[in-house]
Amino acid sequence: MKLRVLLPLLVFGLIAVIAVLIPVAQSIADSRTQQVALQRQASLDQVVQRARTALVQGGTSSLQTYVDRFHAVYGEAVLVLDESGDAVASAGGLSPDVDVRSIAGAASRAIPQVSLPRVTPWAPDTALVAVPVIAAGDLSTGVVVIEVDLARAKADVGAAWALVAVVGFLLLSALMGASLLWTRWILRPVRALDSAVAALTAHREPVPLRPTGPPELRRLSRAFTTMTDEVENTLEQQRGFVADASHQLRTPLAAIRLRVDSIPRDPDAADDLAAVDHDLDRLEHTVERMLTLANAEHRASASRQGYDAARDEGAERECRVSASELGDLHRWRLDEAGVTLEDADDTVVAVPCGRADLDEMVQVLLDNAANYAGRGARVGLTLDDDGEGVTLRVDDSGAHLADADLESMGTRFWRAGAHRSTPGTGLGLAIVAELMRAAGGTLHLERSARGGLAARLEWRRR
Repeated sequence: MKLRVLLPLLVFGLIAVIAVLIPVAQSIADSRTQQVALQRQASLDQVVQRARTALVQGGTSSLQTYVDRFHAVYGEAVLVLDESGDAVASAGGLSPDVDVRSIAGAASRAIPQVSLPRVTPWAPDTALVAVPVIAAGDLSTGVVVIEVDLARAKADVGAAWALVAVVGFLLLSALMGASLLWTRWILRPVRALDSAVAALTAHREPVPLRPTGPPELRRLSRAFTTMTDEVENTLEQQRGFVADASHQLRTPLAAIRLRVDSIPRDPDAADDLAAVDHDLDRLEHTVERMLTLANAEHRASASRQGYDAARDEGAERECRVSASELGDLHRWRLDEAGVTLEDADDTVVAVPCGRADLDEMVQVLLDNAANYAGRGARVGLTLDDDGEGVTLRVDDSGAHLADADLESMGTRFWRAGAHRSTPGTGLGLAIVAELMRAAGGTLHLERSARGGLAARLEWRRR
């Protein structure tokens, strides 16, 4: 974004500087050209006067002497022609070639040819000028041709243009510096907002914004800070509500359980009491899972802000375990459900997660396989360390999952339509996801190559 803002400013600044410097450079060249022309005009007048006297009176020795002195002083070649085009005096080796005769012919018509090309660093080093020698009756009796030396004028123009270029470069540098400062001042709050949005999206604690830049962006920064605080407060209130509600429900549930257990078991009411016991079991299990989820969410939120209460209390946040060890703890549950747990590897891997949390997550994933994969299904459990991170994978050969079901998995209290009658709370995968976030990892749910669900727990090394 900085380049997109800065580039137009620099382009427009370059155009403005060039638009100013080009007329200045042209003015310098024109002024120097005019100066050379005026100087040579005075010299030409002196040569013309002596040429007129020599051509009218017929003596050319004095004219030749003056021409030689002129060449010695100015270093420029001079040629004086009579009305027939013959040379009567010359100095500097200027011969009547085609160019000389052309300009002399134009001047012989009483039209002075004294216009010089604009002196630039790439202009020719010399230029021919010619002035007619006018006698009585305004008739041309000859022509004076001078080869004007432009080398010194070209050097002066080149030096002046170099100075102009240096001034232009300094102006452009100053403009670039001012543009950089201006762009940085404008974009500093935008970059801060971008970082804050990225932190908020990644569920990290955003860096407090310091209102800077234009007034509009300062107001935006203050509004974003207010919004972030409100979002964090809302989420904290939501987590607190779940935890408080779950805690408050445990007491009346315990009282109801006590009263139900104390009711005499009348054979006529046995079925009703059994149904009440079953519902109480489900409710107690739901409340327990809600408390577990609330605790996991609290730890995940604290971990995003760089605080880990478990680590601060001395709990280990890493365990060394093998896939076979994890699977053997729950093999009996799968056997009861008619699901086969395949033999796992005995290789011990260091997992960056507490053992209690890891057992909790593996239990949820294997319970899901036992409940929903169906009898006869096969479940695989692998644990690998590839050098870039640790991956734990649980996949089964259960029923084919619909795309809509795969996208909705992990949502709180969500249950697939085909499994709504199966015991469960719909909170298991949500708990796993929060525990992984608290441990600095990620839960991925995808379709298994076996046909059922594949849950992948990843801890990547940074």
